[in-house]
Amino acid sequence: MATPVPKTCKVILADTIAKKLLGEVRDMLVQSQSENANAKKPTLAAFLANDDPAAAQYAEWSKKTCEEK
Repeated sequence: MATPVPKTCKVILADTIAKKLLGEVRDMLVQSQSENANAKKPTLAAFLANDDPAAAQYAEWSKKTCEEK
């Protein structure tokens, strides 16, 4: 059984934050593309600082999200 959440606690899901942020990025890209017909697609560049498998997985998720959007 789940522990009840105190009424003084506010639950914020990462998905809620991500959707808002991705919406802002999408709107900015649409605006920049409409203002400049010759605008190129943005490029994402990333560097892994170590061999941590979790960092590599995060980079893959970021790449996937960028490609989808």
